[in-house]
Amino acid sequence: MQSAPWHTSPLSYDTVRKLCRSLGTSEIMATVLARRGYTDPETARGFLLSEGTIHDPFLFPGMEDACRRLRRAFAAGEEICVHGDYDVDGITSTALLARVFRKLGGKVSCHLPDRFSEGYGVSPNTVSRVAEQGVSLLVMVDCGISAKAELEETSRLGLDTIVIDHHRPVEGSVPPGTIISPLLCDYPFKELAGVGLAFKLAQALLAEEAESGSGGELHPFLRQQLDLVALGTIADVVPLVDENRALVKRGLVQMARTRSPGLKALMRIGQVDPSRLNAGMVAFRLAPRINAAGRLEDPGKALSLLLAESEEEAGELADVLNGLNQQRQRIENQMLAEAQEMVNRWPEEEKSLRGYVLSSPGWHEGVIGIVASRLVEIHHRPVIMIAEDGTLGKGSGRSIPAFDLHGALSELGGQLATFGGHRAACGLTIDLQHLEDFRRGFARLADESLGKDDLRPSRHVDALVLGRELTLDLAEELAKMEPFGLGNPSVDLLAAGARIDGGRKTRDGQHLQCRVESGGASSQAIGFGQAYLLEHIKPGTSWDVVFRLERNEFNGSVSPQLNLRALYPRSVEPERTGDADCTHCDSSCPGRVRGEEFWSLLSTGAPLPEPWLAADSGGEAMDAAAPVVNESDDRVIDRRDYGAVPQQIARIIAGGESVLLLVADSARRRELLFRETPLAGGVPGDALVVGVRCSRSIIASRLRAVADGSDAPALMMADFVTAASTPGLVDAFDHLVFVDPPFSSAVFASLAALASRAWLHLIYCGDEVQFTKRVLEHEYSLRASLTGLYQRLQAGQIHPLDETTERILLGGGRYLRNPQTAVRGLKVLEELGLISIEDSREESILTMLSVERTELERSRTFQLNQRFHDRCQKHLNRLRKTRTT
Repeated sequence: MQSAPWHTSPLSYDTVRKLCRSLGTSEIMATVLARRGYTDPETARGFLLSEGTIHDPFLFPGMEDACRRLRRAFAAGEEICVHGDYDVDGITSTALLARVFRKLGGKVSCHLPDRFSEGYGVSPNTVSRVAEQGVSLLVMVDCGISAKAELEETSRLGLDTIVIDHHRPVEGSVPPGTIISPLLCDYPFKELAGVGLAFKLAQALLAEEAESGSGGELHPFLRQQLDLVALGTIADVVPLVDENRALVKRGLVQMARTRSPGLKALMRIGQVDPSRLNAGMVAFRLAPRINAAGRLEDPGKALSLLLAESEEEAGELADVLNGLNQQRQRIENQMLAEAQEMVNRWPEEEKSLRGYVLSSPGWHEGVIGIVASRLVEIHHRPVIMIAEDGTLGKGSGRSIPAFDLHGALSELGGQLATFGGHRAACGLTIDLQHLEDFRRGFARLADESLGKDDLRPSRHVDALVLGRELTLDLAEELAKMEPFGLGNPSVDLLAAGARIDGGRKTRDGQHLQCRVESGGASSQAIGFGQAYLLEHIKPGTSWDVVFRLERNEFNGSVSPQLNLRALYPRSVEPERTGDADCTHCDSSCPGRVRGEEFWSLLSTGAPLPEPWLAADSGGEAMDAAAPVVNESDDRVIDRRDYGAVPQQIARIIAGGESVLLLVADSARRRELLFRETPLAGGVPGDALVVGVRCSRSIIASRLRAVADGSDAPALMMADFVTAASTPGLVDAFDHLVFVDPPFSSAVFASLAALASRAWLHLIYCGDEVQFTKRVLEHEYSLRASLTGLYQRLQAGQIHPLDETTERILLGGGRYLRNPQTAVRGLKVLEELGLISIEDSREESILTMLSVERTELERSRTFQLNQRFHDRCQKHLNRLRKTRTT
């Protein structure tokens, strides 16, 4: 089977329906929640409605010691230095603690390391310098957890230290003294950013002034600092779940009404409307401008912006940061082009390596991490980029989910001067004489731990949707899951087998605007940075479109808009797997009813299932679908007005539970499953198609132990007759999907009664009603077929009951005639005295008899068949009038 560019995770449809009932959500919303692990209604309700839990800061073992030492410093007027980091997390952490310490009367100075002269963390020179300045307490935030040697020096110089750090400690390098780290204790949430830990210290310090203590409401001053907490947490790409979600959710509200001149100026220059503020705007418009200072020049400029007290000062600093960010973008694009060219020049054996290490003396060390991320997106493998400077290289790495970057560096630590980070990102320094050994070692570890499938990007999709579901209501409902980020990513929806119309570039030539048509409904869409796709969009091409559904406000109007994430062209000829190889249904099929099995039908007259012959009650019953099941039974999922039948089939199959597709004629519907249903990678290889033309022995072998439900296939297509007459078949599946309308409400009722646990999906529309009417006329109208059958038999007066006669009876067209209908025709002719069938010891013979013209209604078999046909025809005519495509 071809590799799938997108995938979904299995889910229980029962869970989805329970969430819908309990929360009052749409099925799409419930599907997204269930796929993300919110399967309990109360847990899901808490996720959507609650602001989240902010835990007690005194659960950190070192918190009381830290607060005690800080209060002593405040009271004595000691000099305190807050030492942060040069990224957004470190800068916001430093700003937060500086504000809080000053609020409590502390004498505070701040230090952010220079990326180029000091590098990450605390340096010995910095320790000496702050000691000379009279500092007696050094508070390190977002760094310091592995600075054992440096902080032992602070003790010798008479400085006390408090380390507040969320990074993974290097074994044997944890410094002495007071440490606040979720990774070194049993704190209930391990994923706080550095600014989140700074917030915990501030929460503890202000607890005595808060109205209800540390476990109650936050101190008003601390609530005002939540804008900094949200900015740093989002920028550090930590999971936005649990306490991070609580902090960011509250922080975004605070940022929208912030009093900070610096944040106001930053939002203005980043063109962020505070009324529409979300985590994405923070991540892509605000955070890069803060980061640009530390990447290219002095991170102190960003810190000054956040601590600015006048709008004039803030405006000037925001302009500076904006200029630095534009410069960073130019450098980034140039480095990316150089790195790509470097990879393109590699021999094939190097390109095939599963981990890349690239280096160059011309690269800017402040931007290599961003470019490494871009390369990971392009090549989908871990990448480390190294900026060479004389004999030393400074590197930054990014990884894919399947590879532990920090773990790999730990194994190769002997070749590195320093390193740090976590599973997904790292920083390092290396003596360039070890570079080649490190490159080979890194590639070896990647080759050993990553399989080919790990290197094939496959986008996870939260839900498959139909065009008519893409409403403003759904966009607003999904927005309740914000803030989005790592651990709670934006919701990716998929319109499978869609059409793209009206494609054009935006005025700046960067973005794609178009309309996406799915199931007869069309939605406006925009693909940011995807204008290059326009040349690939050809008329008539079918696409799997991955997007995020958002509110679009323009000129005072609000409408739903698709924010395109990926476009995957669908193959005109999908790869065939499993039962799809059996595409013919003519007399050459080895699995057809033949020989003794075919002629044995004569003894029974191939009767229709008894429940089908009973009078239908209710007349219009099937249109409402209610009388055919218990009134309290909500198993019936009625989507007959939705259109997009292949897409509806794909959505049900993508749930991962067993599915039985019920159709009027499985031979004629085979292509619907294997060619038209838009599933990623094609239909599963064990999918089966069975019908009335199939030998019962073939059906039994294909079903394996389906009769007792022990080994049912995950996906099957069967016609109504086969499903009703195969013991245990219907009850072996989680979902019965009525692709075509049942011939009558009695047919539906009998099939529903056979399913004790299945969901019953009605998805047919006008086209399917028409198809079923044609099947009814072709397969179940004896009046239309008997003349042709009689004429074919008249070509010879005597017919041995052998394969030649079988072919005459079953026809020679693309599809075999229904064997049961053919035998019922023979039975009618025999009852009318037009033929005789006699058994002898040697062979059975069908003989044509010369008789006068006679009325078909004289045959009991014809009467029963015609009664069934007429009832079904009336029922389908009613459906045709009330259901449209």
